[in-house]
Amino acid sequence: MNDYYGSVPLEEYEQILSNREYWDNISGEWEMCSKMEDKLVRLGTFVQRGGDLNRVIALYAGGREYTYRVTIQHCIERYLEALTNKRVDNLKLRLFKLEKEEAVKLLSEMLKVSIGVDFRYDKYTSRQVSFGVLDTRWLDAEGILTAIEQEHRQAHHDESVEEVRKRAHTWIGDSWW
Repeated sequence: MNDYYGSVPLEEYEQILSNREYWDNISGEWEMCSKMEDKLVRLGTFVQRGGDLNRVIALYAGGREYTYRVTIQHCIERYLEALTNKRVDNLKLRLFKLEKEEAVKLLSEMLKVSIGVDFRYDKYTSRQVSFGVLDTRWLDAEGILTAIEQEHRQAHHDESVEEVRKRAHTWIGDSWW
């Protein structure tokens, strides 16, 4: 993927990423506009440049009907599955315990370490062009999730089982946004 997005101002980049192509996995745009790897590279490049995925998601969710907002957490799951090369079911019991901001932080942290840069010579322009690439060889998803869980436990040491159950219900179908 060309590094065109690497040179776009973050505010513009937010607008590019806050659409159905990235946050509505049941729309035609999700499948047709770009491949999963391209989405991950764009999201990861944005995060590496200091962008805030919580802000992007809030932009997308703002003013949208419930039907569209509920797909956001399913997209997060799909991204996590793609990054870890396995179904999120293995992590889901642990994900249930996270707040929405923590789940987005998990995705952001995983993206930060999974995006690299490759350089190729463009024979038409006679110059070197950089491309974002997905590289999960060094991704320690377990370690990142464990660190976020520890932060959560420290911040919510008196959390009730009922509060955790409510969040689990959200992952099953209610919208966070």
